[in-house]
Amino acid sequence: MKVKTRIRGRKLTVSPEDVKQVARKLSPENIRKHYIVVNKSKFPPKQLYEGLLEIKGIKIDRLFFTTKDASYLFHRLGFSCGRINKRKRGILALEKIKGAIAVGGNAVVDSEKYYE
Repeated sequence: MKVKTRIRGRKLTVSPEDVKQVARKLSPENIRKHYIVVNKSKFPPKQLYEGLLEIKGIKIDRLFFTTKDASYLFHRLGFSCGRINKRKRGILALEKIKGAIAVGGNAVVDSEKYYE
């Protein structure tokens, strides 16, 4: 199955095999909110879409398309799309800074309490 679409006035024809090829070449970035599942890995939609555009010879920065544009295309191609819930996003944000700040004066003790 191939899907025809347009990006910034340029025509593009994409197949699921194209997306899988791109996913094999990429290392998934951190998921902020939305993700696409390809080959059992979760990718941010914009990262995957940007890689897809590159293999098709279209150089467009991520600033010039939306997550919705990307997610819609991958959904049409049959890939699973999802969203991390707000609580999970908060925990992921705290994971990045655990041990770096201390609320009670001891970062190690504070991080242990965080996991209780």
